[in-house]
Amino acid sequence: MKKYKYAILFFAFLTIVSCKKVIFEPEPENNPEAIFENLWTTFNTDYAPFEERGVDWNQQYDIYRPQVNASTTDEELIIIIKNMLRSLDDGHVSFTTPNADVYYSNYIIDQRIDDELFDLELIKSNYLQNDYQQSENNLNTYGWLGTIGYWHIGAIGLNMFDINSILDFFSIADGLIVDLRHSKGGNFTYAFSEFGRFTKEDRLVFKSKTKNGPGPNDYTDLYDWYISPAGSYFNKPIVLITDRYTISASERTAMAFKSLPNVTTVGDTTNGAIATKIGKELANGWFYSIVTQKTYYKDGNTFEGVGIPPDIFIKNTTAEMAAGQDKTLEEALAQF
Repeated sequence: MKKYKYAILFFAFLTIVSCKKVIFEPEPENNPEAIFENLWTTFNTDYAPFEERGVDWNQQYDIYRPQVNASTTDEELIIIIKNMLRSLDDGHVSFTTPNADVYYSNYIIDQRIDDELFDLELIKSNYLQNDYQQSENNLNTYGWLGTIGYWHIGAIGLNMFDINSILDFFSIADGLIVDLRHSKGGNFTYAFSEFGRFTKEDRLVFKSKTKNGPGPNDYTDLYDWYISPAGSYFNKPIVLITDRYTISASERTAMAFKSLPNVTTVGDTTNGAIATKIGKELANGWFYSIVTQKTYYKDGNTFEGVGIPPDIFIKNTTAEMAAGQDKTLEEALAQF
């Protein structure tokens, strides 16, 4: 009887093992050609905004696949992959390899183009006269510019829980400047959940849908993202400042501000990397990020790949910055 029992258990074990072989896909091969194929195929099935970015991914395969063979070195493969990813020009697509800086598909971020045209330290010293408040890991910096409030948001996260105290701080202000320049994103849901004092009615901001299958039309249903009133309405004129480094969750926050009737936007166009990204790992340990979502502003248009344009375009110059002037901030002040 015991032998029969053990035989059944052994058979069950073999069945489980064989099922695992059927259910689980084999590990990707770790060689240059397999690495390239795995990355290209994952983008082909999972990347969402090819159309928005005007990229024919099959054409990229035709260009770069012939450059890879069994003898391709890691150094050569890294260059090939970077060149292919550059075609997307996407601030949410990155590529990480050992002993090297993270590579960003977006040229502006990767090459730090015009990075020096914003300096929060300059604002602190020359405009706020070193009289300012900071909260939540210094992601909120705020103070007075005469009778106008100034609030710089370094990222979108737990610092959004300070919105109430910041708006109370500016309760007697004649207006508020919200500066999202060089705001590096984060989790936009913190902004949307805490945005209630900026609106006195429910406002649709944008819609999104996310890849849920390998086909080009495999997406979830569109989801509507609203901001809803909560607390005492902050009925002041607001000027929002953005630049090319306003990215990701900070862009979704910019869309929320843009949806309000009392907001004017000043500065430069945002980065245009708005949709959600996820991280992936290749068989050799290299990492990359990929965008799996499409977003549409409330009017049906998308800012993915092009960015959110300001109402008033202005960009600082290196000469102005060297002279201690932030002309973009001064233009924002001039709107009140």
